[in-house]
Amino acid sequence: MSRFLRYAVHPDNPQPRLLRHASDVIVAGGVAALPTANGYLLACRLDDKAAGTRLRRLAGQTDRDPAVLLCRDLAQAAVYLRIDDHAFRAIRNGQPDAGPWLLPCTKRVPRRLLTAGAMARLCFAGEAATQGLLGHIDEALLLSPPAHGAASVDRLPPLWRDGIDLALDVGPLAPRRCGTAADDVTDESPTLAAA
Repeated sequence: MSRFLRYAVHPDNPQPRLLRHASDVIVAGGVAALPTANGYLLACRLDDKAAGTRLRRLAGQTDRDPAVLLCRDLAQAAVYLRIDDHAFRAIRNGQPDAGPWLLPCTKRVPRRLLTAGAMARLCFAGEAATQGLLGHIDEALLLSPPAHGAASVDRLPPLWRDGIDLALDVGPLAPRRCGTAADDVTDESPTLAAA
């Protein structure tokens, strides 16, 4: 039987008390299912090795897969990723909930998460509840690959339900972007890179 905290929050005006408690669970080493533009995805602290290992195991990721970072805004993303003028313009001209973009990492990203090219994917919250949670935590989160998003908390894979500590439930989500490709904004022209 799966046991995790399930917080039903309002999709447009999430309750700050529930977001504070959810942030405490994540900061303490928890793995959470959060609403994003690509459905419900797993997230944990970037610096927590045990939670990161558990998230990658639940999401079926290998060590060679690039990390996916969930950031509140471009200012927070610039702490973890090198965003040059071209990448900034490409991200700014896209939808705020679009992504993920493949970008080079700064030294703030833990080395255990880096692939051979020292690249990571950037995603933004796209949902008010997750945006509010990121405001309480005030750091980027490690995210499961966007291709694995669930449409609702009730449709989370059984492995996820048994392995998570928390779910922020805003109701059913309609994914707004296919997460099977990522915009590579590291060169002069944005191209698609396989996820």
